[in-house]
Amino acid sequence: MGGFGSGRRSNRWTTDDCLRISLSHLKGLGMLKRHCFSRRELNWSNDGQAIARLTIVTDIECREPSPCVKITGRAFGRDIDCLLWLDCMPAPFGGERWYALCPRTGRRCATLVLPMGKTHFASVRGWNVAYGSQRECPIHRGHRAIDKAQKRLRGLSKYTRTPTRERLVDRLIERQVFVEEQIDRLMQMVFRCDAAAGTRRCDISETGD
Repeated sequence: MGGFGSGRRSNRWTTDDCLRISLSHLKGLGMLKRHCFSRRELNWSNDGQAIARLTIVTDIECREPSPCVKITGRAFGRDIDCLLWLDCMPAPFGGERWYALCPRTGRRCATLVLPMGKTHFASVRGWNVAYGSQRECPIHRGHRAIDKAQKRLRGLSKYTRTPTRERLVDRLIERQVFVEEQIDRLMQMVFRCDAAAGTRRCDISETGD
C-alpha cells in the first residue's frame, strides 16, 4: 500500500498525502479498553525526514464522562491539539467496534486524517480528501490490492482457520492475474499504436515519392 506522499498530485489532497490514525490500530495497541487510560507516541516520516510526532491519549470511561481521544504534538510544522469523542457499536459477530465522531460532520468514522496545513484531525469526508486509489490506473490499484493481501497473509496467526487463509490466497492470486491481464492489454495497445504509426510513415514516404 502506498505510503505518505505516494499519491499523484492535484489540487485535492488524497489519503496518501495525510496523516492517518485508524481506530482499529489503536484497538490493536490496547488503547480502547473499557475503564482504561492509555498514552502512546506515534511518529511519521517521509524519505527519512520526520514530519510528525504526536502523543495519542485515550480515555475510555476513566477520567472523562465519555470516551475520547486527545491528540497533541507537531505535524507538518504546526502545533496539534485536538480532542475527539468516541462512540462504540456492537459488532455483528460479537464484541464491539469503536468509532470517532468527526468534528466537521458529526458522523462516525473509523479513520481520522490530517491534511497538510491543518491543525486538527477529522474524517476523510470531513476534510473532503480523495482516497489514493481513486487517482491510480488499474495496474497501480492492482498492485495496491496485492500489497494489502500480502500484508494480511503475513499477519495471520498460526491458528487462523484454513478456509480463511485459502480465501486470502485466492484473492491474492486473483489480483495478480488481474495485474498481468492489464499489463498484457497495455502492451497490445502499444503494439497497435506502433503499427499504426509505422503504416502512416510508409504512406507519407510513398506520397513523397
